[in-house]
Amino acid sequence: MVKYCCDKYPKGTFKGQKSDGKPMDGWLHQNLKLLATKISQDMTFLGIIFSSTLEVGTGKSVFATQIGEAWTEIINKMYNLKIPYDVDNIVWRPKDLIERAFQIPKYSYLLLDEWDDATYWSELGMSLRKFFRKCRQLNLFIMCIIPNWFQLPLNYATSRSIFAIDVKFTNTLDRGNFSFYNFPSKRALYVIGKRNHNYWASKPTFNGCFPDGYGVDEKEYRKRKLEDMEKYDREEPEKLTKSQLEKKIKSEVLIELLKNFPKTTNEKFSDIFNVSKNTIIRWKRGGVEITPPPSNNYNNITRKKENLRGEKEEPLVNNNNNNNNNNNNNKIVEIDEESVEQSEKEEDYFTRDELE
Repeated sequence: MVKYCCDKYPKGTFKGQKSDGKPMDGWLHQNLKLLATKISQDMTFLGIIFSSTLEVGTGKSVFATQIGEAWTEIINKMYNLKIPYDVDNIVWRPKDLIERAFQIPKYSYLLLDEWDDATYWSELGMSLRKFFRKCRQLNLFIMCIIPNWFQLPLNYATSRSIFAIDVKFTNTLDRGNFSFYNFPSKRALYVIGKRNHNYWASKPTFNGCFPDGYGVDEKEYRKRKLEDMEKYDREEPEKLTKSQLEKKIKSEVLIELLKNFPKTTNEKFSDIFNVSKNTIIRWKRGGVEITPPPSNNYNNITRKKENLRGEKEEPLVNNNNNNNNNNNNNKIVEIDEESVEQSEKEEDYFTRDELE
């Protein structure tokens, strides 16, 4: 372990701290130094953080902010700069990535924190494509947190990203552990392991641990994250699916027909709307309940029962379900010779031998 930000964290800042600074795995710190020496050569780096155990709660955001804190200190010392690092270096939605990239100084660290949304992956892919098309000359270090390594688009997993880090629980659900994959090993992990989501398909370059505690002000971080979530709820109201919209329209038409043709039988309406007789009866008695798609909001959501007779709305509370754990295959898959040869030909940018 090495210590960084010794002036910011003098002895006594943390409980049990025996010397100045915050600890970081030595191999990881050396890799950050290596990247810092190359970023001035018109380079932009993309790192990926994921979790092979549980998709949430493993400490990915804590670890990612610590990396940004250490990176900023390394850059400032190496190039005699005064680049700031705080919550302004973090965005929560892919579409905000490009805008923020033009607002921060050259060589800065920019974190795209994990965002749980149904359109996350498509939006992430489009945002990254736009970023590398428009922002390569900005010379930034981009860190992207994702819930699942194998859902990342192929080209960003195998070609665009320079490394990947698996932040995971121990067998006793303790936080603070990670596995680092350099360029060839993370490429092999994706290509060989994707079919069965097998996180044992490639060995990590090294394993390490990290302490608790955000690398930015935690209160401000949580405040900004909450504000972003609330902003998202206002800008992106839940949309009805095609079938839900069709049901809603039919039920509204039914009410209008009842006003003009009150003697029409349920059987006739059943034929008109191509639904069962019981459905017509239910629509006439109490209205139709439009069930929204599964929500990813951070709090419980209130669904409204749309009453076709104009009666008072009744809130129905729908608790969010926890994300399903990854069902990993613990067997190591066989590696075909062609894949091995291709991986061996790749230059190993982050080996222990090179760093020693």
